[in-house]
Amino acid sequence: MTAPTLVVENGVLVTLDGGRVQTGWLGIAGDRIVALAEGPAPATPGARRIDARGGYVRPGFVSAHQHSMDALLPGSAARARAFPDWLFGVYYAEVLAHTPERAAAAARRTAAGLLRAGVTTVVDCWGVGDAGSARSRECLAATVEVARASGLRWVLAPMTADRLPHAWAADLARVAAADPRFRPDGLTTSTDTALEFTAHALDAAGHGVTVWPCAELPEMASDELLRGLAALAARSDGWVTTHLSASPEGARGAVDRILAALPSGRVLGAHLTHAEPAELARLARAGAGAAHCPSSTMLGGGAPSALGRIREAGLPVGLGLDNGSVNGTADMVLEMRHALMFDRVAGTTDRRACAETALDMATREGAVAIGRPDLGVLRVGATADLVVVDTSGEHWWPRADPAAAMVFQERPGDVTDVVVGGRVLVSAREPVPAQ
Repeated sequence: MTAPTLVVENGVLVTLDGGRVQTGWLGIAGDRIVALAEGPAPATPGARRIDARGGYVRPGFVSAHQHSMDALLPGSAARARAFPDWLFGVYYAEVLAHTPERAAAAARRTAAGLLRAGVTTVVDCWGVGDAGSARSRECLAATVEVARASGLRWVLAPMTADRLPHAWAADLARVAAADPRFRPDGLTTSTDTALEFTAHALDAAGHGVTVWPCAELPEMASDELLRGLAALAARSDGWVTTHLSASPEGARGAVDRILAALPSGRVLGAHLTHAEPAELARLARAGAGAAHCPSSTMLGGGAPSALGRIREAGLPVGLGLDNGSVNGTADMVLEMRHALMFDRVAGTTDRRACAETALDMATREGAVAIGRPDLGVLRVGATADLVVVDTSGEHWWPRADPAAAMVFQERPGDVTDVVVGGRVLVSAREPVPAQ
């Protein structure tokens, strides 16, 4: 066994890998878990030690679909809005005016919220409009700098588009007339510019930041753009992500177009709210992943939960915190509860999700959905992304089983320590300065 340089001890180890829950310890060397055992930790001269003090030690949560750039607009869902009014009049009216300083502030707010909640991996569908412009490149650079400094496992997916659906014309004109901040021409760029901007973003990857190509919506992307994004993903050994079948109109033919461009199946589809069972089955056979965003879908209104259909198709499912302007919290525990409640009332399947399902989607299965099966579990050889949770508060009693307790009783303030890739980012509830 490689000698650990970091030991987490005296905790209830919630492995989420088929192993039983046990009180014990684990050892970390480099970015990997190298030991995991029941009972007291042995002497490990020179190793740093984290005393979990009887609390839970769990894998870090995975937010499989999120947007950092509107994180400074919490509460925008205080009243119901039609989707175009939110997308054009809230999201784009904000981000089209982003400066690098504003982009950095939004990224910092996102990072701070994720750390407080014990989310260690995020897939960030990033966009400030005007893709490829000098402003967008400067905002991207500012975001990458914050993401690197945060220490989080950050997947940055710059959204691109090279066309607008004809059906949007009236809404675009109406919102632009009502709000001078919104510019319809900021939503798209040429195919070549979109691909050049994505290639530029890929060159900015590294040091903890991964970049995935991203088509904002299939209906906003030509076949040429989809094929180009797929080629860039293959070149970088990455995935492509997109908002997939998020509306009845946008769902028509979208899955088949995506699979035609990405026969490898290395695609993460967010929402899939209006995908048909046969389409979901084709995605599953191809090896794709799904990101379910119950809070934002409920707040958007008008669509029942698709979770039952997605799970029955065999797709691995992760949970996504989605937009800060709609779901103004980084609380993955709340997202798990919303996934359960939304599924219970949906009536889409005879099989209902349980607490274990929700916790799995926030950790192990969510990691599989984004192509990282080494995350989301505690086991020897897994990547050392983990969280220590203080379970001494009154809200933890009476204690249920670990899965039910973490879904129904955990709060973001309970997170005391966060480790990502073997690096301690939060210690005793305080952020650890970057070394």
